[in-house]
Amino acid sequence: MRQLSERLVARGHSVTVATTAIPERTFTELNGVAVRGFMISSPFNHTAFGISGEVDDFMRFVATGNFDIVMNYAAQTWGTDLTCRLLGKLKAKTVLAACGFSGLTGRRRLIYRNYFRRLPRYLKLYDAVVYHVNGYIDEKFGRAHGVRHSLVIPNAVDAAEFAAPQIDFRQKYNIHTKYMVLAVGNHFRNKGHARIIEAFHLMKRKDTTLVIIGRDIAPRLRSCWRSCQRAYAGKVVLVQSAPRCDVSAAFAAADVFVSGSYFEVFPLVLLESMASQTPFVSFSAGNAAQLAGGVIVNSAREMATGTQRLLDCKALRGKLGCEGKQQQEQKFEWETVVDQYESLYQSLLARRA
Repeated sequence: MRQLSERLVARGHSVTVATTAIPERTFTELNGVAVRGFMISSPFNHTAFGISGEVDDFMRFVATGNFDIVMNYAAQTWGTDLTCRLLGKLKAKTVLAACGFSGLTGRRRLIYRNYFRRLPRYLKLYDAVVYHVNGYIDEKFGRAHGVRHSLVIPNAVDAAEFAAPQIDFRQKYNIHTKYMVLAVGNHFRNKGHARIIEAFHLMKRKDTTLVIIGRDIAPRLRSCWRSCQRAYAGKVVLVQSAPRCDVSAAFAAADVFVSGSYFEVFPLVLLESMASQTPFVSFSAGNAAQLAGGVIVNSAREMATGTQRLLDCKALRGKLGCEGKQQQEQKFEWETVVDQYESLYQSLLARRA
């Protein structure tokens, strides 16, 4: 949302981001983007259990804001769920980027069962529904329920962010082994850190450090932070509060990137790996298998074998890194993707006129 918003502002549009109010945020504008915070929350971060706080203030803000476009990013968030109550009443054209519908998978299906019974009615009221991947669970859901006003716009990264690292990551974080394997993702259990660590231990390499960058999260029932801490001894390094410039430097410093996620739609971390020309080893989540520059695996043992193979073959690492970089530059660069959002918005406004 930051990339999309700031780039639209740079093209002469006025953009406001409505989001959760947090005490640390002291500004009301960031790089030309207006930021409006609302004290709103939902129990356990599940909007299926209700939403509380400045609900009326948010809905009044959206309804009376004289916006041309109201864009919601992801279902199962309070911003989207509250906007749904206004659909059909707004003068603005409305767009939803679906982002996968994670509540349709795993144990969350029980929590969100009633939510997804109601959702088709709202999807039909949006003026456009954006999917990041064709044929994924959210797109199939919409198609099964007669949603026809949809299109696919992929995720993207800014390659320039990875072109010239500002720091030497290995030196700053005391990584002294010959090789470094990187994983990036906050400590949700569904990010698969446990099977990444299992694969790393199966490798039994003394010349390699595994670095996991990501914050602990709440509630504890959803966090794998403590279990990852138990693996801290030896060659596993946890970095919890790295600034963004350190994360991009980590991609550049890594020999191999690994992803253990159980659920993704269009994994941004794999795009970041591609942009940094670092080969990846990933489980088949989302459209990972459609991306160039890596190896797809189905078990911790396969991840260990695939990572070993890449570490032992510099030529293969270089080949995959170049393939990933080429695909990212051609298809998944932000300027190209913002073109698609801007065209969508303009077509909706032309239709209204």
